[in-house]
Amino acid sequence: MWNTSRKHKPFLPPPEIISPIGNPSPRENAPHKNLLSHKNLLSHENLSSRDMRTKISLLLTLCWWLTVSLSAQDTPLSAQSTPPAASASSGGHYQQLVRQGFEAMVADSLQRADLLFRQALLEAPEAQANAVIYGQLAAIAERQGKEQEALEDYDIALRLAPQQTSLLLGRASLYLKLGRDDRARADYDAVLTLRPDHPEALVMRAYTFQRSHLFKEARADYQKLLSLQPAHEQALLGMALVCEKDRRPREAMELVNRAVELYPTHADGYALRAGFELDRRQYERAEADYNEAISLSPDDAALYLARAHFYSRLKRSAEARDDTRRAARLGASAEEIAGALGK
Repeated sequence: MWNTSRKHKPFLPPPEIISPIGNPSPRENAPHKNLLSHKNLLSHENLSSRDMRTKISLLLTLCWWLTVSLSAQDTPLSAQSTPPAASASSGGHYQQLVRQGFEAMVADSLQRADLLFRQALLEAPEAQANAVIYGQLAAIAERQGKEQEALEDYDIALRLAPQQTSLLLGRASLYLKLGRDDRARADYDAVLTLRPDHPEALVMRAYTFQRSHLFKEARADYQKLLSLQPAHEQALLGMALVCEKDRRPREAMELVNRAVELYPTHADGYALRAGFELDRRQYERAEADYNEAISLSPDDAALYLARAHFYSRLKRSAEARDDTRRAARLGASAEEIAGALGK
């Protein structure tokens, strides 16, 4: 999805290989205007394809690790010109532990992966390439609901590799999940200092600006990204929301229509357009778009909440309750359901 750069520290693989496993952030309360959530910004793929990409990424990381470990020397960071490895006496065991750790992650055995990676760190605690391990440990901790531990692992990883964009992006994502938007934005700023045209950093920083009601700043980031990638879906939808907030309804609808035309099998465009149509009292069009969105993504609780909000506005209480029951089965909270029903 995002452009990648080959300008990286010699002991680290390219960002697309070592990016930690991401986690969606909590949904926000406004049912139809916040469908452009962090979860949706990160991916429009289904779960199985994301899982497959994660496994391929981990295998690529392992291949990189084995390659550099066989040829590298353990030298100080200030002097190294090749990726560091463990000392000769412990290198074989260190490499084996790391390899087994990645294999455990591919098998989704997170506890075993965590144990193996930490054993590897004990085996070679000074290896600069341990930044990769700490990044994966952070991802494991986040998936296990241990957010503070994940932040600590990201901090260690970034002390070892302060300019590694994938680690900055991973920590920023976690900060967003925790509602610490200022800290997330600082990490996105750091990425954009290193790579001013980085698409993910641009779109996610714009998102943090939106959440803080800094629409002028959000518009600037979306405009830059659209100048680089005119068909970038999340930038089109984000810019549409900004235009709607700026009372530019015609421009907002043009942008969301373009997103739907370009990505007719993605639910987000239909859902956002339905919200715009609801505000414009175009009820038949809104209902058709909500229905289309749900048909494309039937396991997304946020879509049922959005349609429930629509039905509630139209005093169609039975249909609204039916949608909230479906959303609850998909994991929606009582607070989210109450928000959809306007309570």
